[in-house]
Amino acid sequence: MKKLRKTFFPLLLILPMLFLSANVNAQSDPTAESPATRTYAIQNATIVQAPGNVIEGGTIVIENGLISAVGKNVNIPAYAEIIDGTDLFVYPGFIDGMAYTGAKRPEQPERPRNLFTPDPPNEYAGITPEKHVVDQIVIDDASISSMRKLGFTVSHTVPYGRMLPGSGALLLLTEKEHADLMLLQEDVSLYTQFAGAPGAYPGNTLGIMAKFRNLYRNAELSKQHSEMYASGPAGMERPTRDRTLEAFYPVVAKQKPIFYNANTALEARRAIRLKNELGFNLVIGNLQQGWDLVDAIKNSGTQVFMSLELPEEPKEAKEEDQTEEVKQLEERRMEFYKRYLTQYAEMKKAGVKFGFSTIDASAGKIKKNLKTLLDYGMTEDDLLAALTIDAAELLGINTITGSLEKGKLGNAVITKGAYFADDSQVKYVFVDGDKFDFEVKEKKANGENAAPANAEAIVGTWSYTVMSPEGEQGGKMIIRMEDGFLAGTLTSNDGSPDNDMQNISFRDGELNFEFSIDAGGQSVLVLVSGPVTGNEFDGEATVEQFNVSFPLRATKDEAK
Repeated sequence: MKKLRKTFFPLLLILPMLFLSANVNAQSDPTAESPATRTYAIQNATIVQAPGNVIEGGTIVIENGLISAVGKNVNIPAYAEIIDGTDLFVYPGFIDGMAYTGAKRPEQPERPRNLFTPDPPNEYAGITPEKHVVDQIVIDDASISSMRKLGFTVSHTVPYGRMLPGSGALLLLTEKEHADLMLLQEDVSLYTQFAGAPGAYPGNTLGIMAKFRNLYRNAELSKQHSEMYASGPAGMERPTRDRTLEAFYPVVAKQKPIFYNANTALEARRAIRLKNELGFNLVIGNLQQGWDLVDAIKNSGTQVFMSLELPEEPKEAKEEDQTEEVKQLEERRMEFYKRYLTQYAEMKKAGVKFGFSTIDASAGKIKKNLKTLLDYGMTEDDLLAALTIDAAELLGINTITGSLEKGKLGNAVITKGAYFADDSQVKYVFVDGDKFDFEVKEKKANGENAAPANAEAIVGTWSYTVMSPEGEQGGKMIIRMEDGFLAGTLTSNDGSPDNDMQNISFRDGELNFEFSIDAGGQSVLVLVSGPVTGNEFDGEATVEQFNVSFPLRATKDEAK
């Protein structure tokens, strides 16, 4: 979504000016109505307290942000709002182990004039461990509501940046007036990645590793000097303040882990090598290719959050293109695909406890990807554990969330039908006791609300362009069918994160959908509509809030 702010719609450059005249109250609570109570009782529901621990026909009471009772026979306060749980399943709120949810990408620092490339300023090199993700949080960023709608209630959100962007925080995915009110815990991790500064040191992986070692060793010496000076300064040189090194002090003391964004096996091995050399507590996040790392992870005591970004299943080439070389290439692609998907179950079987990270995953694909993992060896209990109690344990918050127990936070996801069933839908999400109600589309016998029979005509990948005042921008519009309903994703040509297409409909040759973008801290809804003629879509993107429209045209890619 990051670049849909910058690329799809440089429109955002003008929105803040338009926004000055907008009603500033039209954000999280357009009705200005507060809930009558913060006490809720969901009765006669199937309550999954934790993986494998299910109460049929149970009741759970959430009162003032906490779970006050759960079981078959519980006392319900007279002032509670009663929710009929018939056909509903109640699960612990999901936990995202590493994500950018709620964070806004800052502008990249400009290349300094007369840059001394072997020793650039820390800001340009991306070495800013003293910074905090809280300073990047936008309270109504669309990513918060998108993840909440999937059932996520807590996100370990890390800051955007380069090599050492700063400290991560545990964010409650609720709606509040200030980011401070959404914080579950601050400064819980030091986030780092193999992302160097362009044209300057450290600009490559080996340079980044060398720089990390240098910083860590200097931080050890600086910490030791500061502690010795504090205990007896007489005769000692006064320590010089260095905020960059000070940010490492809790890491050196093993009070704060390093979260390394390492998605390949090679990056993960390099992160583990640094851990083994220096001795810090390591958590690898966003791991995508870990099938050969089980022993290295277990032997080093490294913790893991596996990526929920999955590859698309390889498609077979057309029959006329099926040469021997193409067949061998397809076999290798399929072998990689299966190895990628089976690694989750294999790690579980090998005793590697892991949670999930969505940092590279599109919200629109997450549920589909979870169900794909079911087809490749994971069980529903395995998935639920990775989404809840195991993630909570890895983040050190299992005493307050991760399962539905008395005294824990009122974080829950409530679905119509079992969550992993094909036709399930999220009905309620509770975050810190705040209730969020979602529309459930009833599937009727006559097919009402489902995609029309001819909707298959628009399923596929489209190349789109948008003509904004800043010029032409483009990307892919990927439309698919999920459980009889249309779903879709918008991508940008610059490789930035995807954006979910919502409320897609196709009637009488007219395609309509909507999506949300962030405009200077304000979530803005964009409506798209227009006719489809063959493989051509001639649409218009409209922001009603500001009464502006732009042409959006797309051509369906030829099937491969």
